[in-house]
Amino acid sequence: MNFFGMELTEFLKRIFPQIVMLAIMYFLVLVAVFLDLWAGVRKAKIRGKFRSSFGFRKTVEKIGKYYNMIFVITVIDAMQMIAISQVSQQTGIHLPLIPILTFIGSIFVGFIELKSVYEKAEDKEKAEIAQTAKIVGKVIADISTQELASKVAVYLKNNQTNEHEHENKH
Repeated sequence: MNFFGMELTEFLKRIFPQIVMLAIMYFLVLVAVFLDLWAGVRKAKIRGKFRSSFGFRKTVEKIGKYYNMIFVITVIDAMQMIAISQVSQQTGIHLPLIPILTFIGSIFVGFIELKSVYEKAEDKEKAEIAQTAKIVGKVIADISTQELASKVAVYLKNNQTNEHEHENKH
């Protein structure tokens, strides 16, 4: 079978090193995510925080997002490697077929995970507190002013009634 002027076996021999490189990069991204998971579990133990399936689900979601991104980059790399292959064949100038964008994307993911591994547990707590404050602020903002005023009025009325009962007993 002829594929871009080459026999299929010749083409597969030519792209085999790139497939090996891609497999190694995909595997190393998975290793980086699992190292971050391991570090996260250790930090949670140190803080005495309960480890739930929610955190593990977040890790699975993160793996999915990373692999979606890297797969799209790999498709772009495949296009550039096909173009380089054609240029090499037509001009006789042999350029290397390297999935460079996938390398860059994998390195980017590795740095993100490295930062997460070395992030202090206190910084994670601060981020969680900030997130909680943001949610509370949103809930408070969602309560209408009228509703808030009526709740304050009910509280004050109940508080005044309790004070009068307390004064009458003494």
